[in-house]
Amino acid sequence: MRKLFFLLVAVLSGALGRETCADSVDPVASLRRFSDFKQVDAGRLLGGEILTERGALMNLRTGISTQACYAVPASPKETAKRLREWNPLPHPALNIYQFQLLPSPCTAADFKGLDFKQDKRAVRWLLNKTLAVTADDSDLNLSRSEARELAGSLKKNSTPQEVSACWAKLLCARAAAFQSKGFDGLPPYEVSGETVSPASQLRLMLKEKERIAQEFDALIQKVKLAGGGASALTPTYYWNLFSSEGYGTLCLGATYSMPVGDHYQLLDVEYYVSGSYYASATFYEIWPIRAGDKNGSLVWRGDLFSAPGLAHTKGMERIAYGAIMLLEIKKGIRAFHDDIKASQ
Repeated sequence: MRKLFFLLVAVLSGALGRETCADSVDPVASLRRFSDFKQVDAGRLLGGEILTERGALMNLRTGISTQACYAVPASPKETAKRLREWNPLPHPALNIYQFQLLPSPCTAADFKGLDFKQDKRAVRWLLNKTLAVTADDSDLNLSRSEARELAGSLKKNSTPQEVSACWAKLLCARAAAFQSKGFDGLPPYEVSGETVSPASQLRLMLKEKERIAQEFDALIQKVKLAGGGASALTPTYYWNLFSSEGYGTLCLGATYSMPVGDHYQLLDVEYYVSGSYYASATFYEIWPIRAGDKNGSLVWRGDLFSAPGLAHTKGMERIAYGAIMLLEIKKGIRAFHDDIKASQ
């Protein structure tokens, strides 16, 4: 999950507009065009303010979206690089227990660090749920073949090391398939009573967010999110182990970056999640800004998130879910912002 979820927009036709390079794309006009933010104070953002907004309800019952706006004291190029490579482990409040970048092609050795011996309640939950998997039933996101493999390889008294080894093999196979075939290589989740494709969940959410899809169309086409084989861009791959609402969760992700004139667009996709939710996509757009004597980058972040539990929420419940999600996103943004400031 490294995931972790971020966003922005502006209406300083005088201040921000005059202080942005003449040859650059106007961040204010761009934000007005595709985001939910219509006003922004560049100086307050560069001072640490974070703007957030919960997205409109989706027709997809499992889907939810958020947006966030913030600024960092670094150039768009440096900000994009740091987002691609950011290691959240030094921030305990984010509840990320393990995080590792992956090479391409990956091998089983890249997952040997996976550790189920950790004295964490969330990790013990995932350990117990793994040991309870049968060929036909599981509370985890697995294909039928993965469920059969786990059920056949593990017993009720299997050790944490044995569970770690089984998950390492499963994660390596999924990561290798994604690296070679892209979104076309993602097996569905099949043993929770229905068949769910994480790629389809992402596409359905994008279909509802037309303005975001249009803004990032070139990037979406290059990464082949709509299908068509491996990405034309080389992403940064990673895996992590974290707590999602108190439940131990394993995740495989990829972060893509593309320069667009003087600014950057990024897409961070969690294409496999072991439980709690199906998949997530985080879009970033990063522009150069200046306010007074301060220079930096304006960052818009939009999160699309699909979780089975959302299908049973309505009205205030869903609003509350979105509010909790925004709090977690802000937590991650502050941690990232602190790391950038510390390196200045």
